[in-house]
Amino acid sequence: MVFGKNKDVLVHRWYPFVEGYSKEFIEDILQELPFTPQCALEPFCGSGTTPVELQNHNIKCYSFEVSPFMHLLAKVKLERTYDETTLIRFRNKVSESLARPMPDIRKKELIPFGDTVVCKDGMKKWNFHNSSLDGILDIRYAIRTEVDDDRYYKLFTIALSSIILQASNLFRNGKCLSYKKGWETRIISRDEIHRLFLNQLDTVIYEDVKTLSSQRATVCNADICSFGDVRKSIENVEDDSLDLIITSPPYLNSRDYTDIYMLELKVLQLLNSHEELKELRKSTLRSHVQVKYGDVRPIDNFRLGECLSDMRKSDKKSWNSDIPNMVCGYFEDMQHLFMAFSRKMRKGGVIYFNVANSAYFGVEVPVDMIISDIAEDCGLKVREIRKARDIKTSPQQSKALGKKLHESVIVIDKK
Repeated sequence: MVFGKNKDVLVHRWYPFVEGYSKEFIEDILQELPFTPQCALEPFCGSGTTPVELQNHNIKCYSFEVSPFMHLLAKVKLERTYDETTLIRFRNKVSESLARPMPDIRKKELIPFGDTVVCKDGMKKWNFHNSSLDGILDIRYAIRTEVDDDRYYKLFTIALSSIILQASNLFRNGKCLSYKKGWETRIISRDEIHRLFLNQLDTVIYEDVKTLSSQRATVCNADICSFGDVRKSIENVEDDSLDLIITSPPYLNSRDYTDIYMLELKVLQLLNSHEELKELRKSTLRSHVQVKYGDVRPIDNFRLGECLSDMRKSDKKSWNSDIPNMVCGYFEDMQHLFMAFSRKMRKGGVIYFNVANSAYFGVEVPVDMIISDIAEDCGLKVREIRKARDIKTSPQQSKALGKKLHESVIVIDKK
């Protein structure tokens, strides 16, 4: 259930994605099924593990992703028409451009939006030292001017994305980006940034493209990997067409993935203003409190009602008063999706739904049980809830609960 197992796996290693599951999760499901799936769905595509692995098994898979960065990453990993000769040709053109960097690169390439990107007078913290940012802008300019094939333009862009965090003063720290220890004096030269990028192309990317060149899948899921909010886009999938759904939606843990991948979104110019950022957050599943949802009425579910009642009665403090609304919105979104799943699936189809329980105000929210109730209310049949592993929660919630929370895989049948 951890993506870390993918760190040395073909294609998946192109970007160090933290969240998600490994290819073995998909492999185990396919071995367990009593039939060979013909058409699958991944409603929360993320970095593309599900559609990539199903493609490797020649299984058609619709997928949806609302983050422009994750959608780009998944599409690049699903592409199967790369070849070594073209890769090397563009690599050499980019390398030649980087060998003569422009002293005024910031006149050619825009600095990412925001007030904390680089050092300004009076600032105590900033995302990039000047040399690192200029090195990144050099690479972005070289890709833009030297790579005129859209497939390789996107591939090189993902290669750049894989070094952005390393080049910055930040690291991923759970739900947010935090500053590295000693970041003030950890200055990487412009040339070293170039070398990091070229090394990614020359080793990881080149080796995998060489392998891919000898493999030709009969199914390509790149064209049905769609960008947008699955709550709306799922209606583009034909009714009674799916026999398998595998997914891990955002957990009900207040984690905003636009925050976690903010550097990539900004540096790659996938977001260019605070207004665009706000619109992206509005289109994500209601699993965080970065957007004001207003008063959301809870769905009709006894377990959820008990949780909300216990939260109201609790004397435990919470860091955000909008959490009950977020909880209500999350399950309303789940209800909407499962109503669609029920229509889109054929009889005999199976859903593998990976979720984690949560806790707020010292009250456990049994996400797996509530989603199971929702699935059954939508005409589906829950076969079992498999505990995958224990997960960490905040010290405050852990002390209040007196136990660990867990992650589960809900196995659901369409009868």
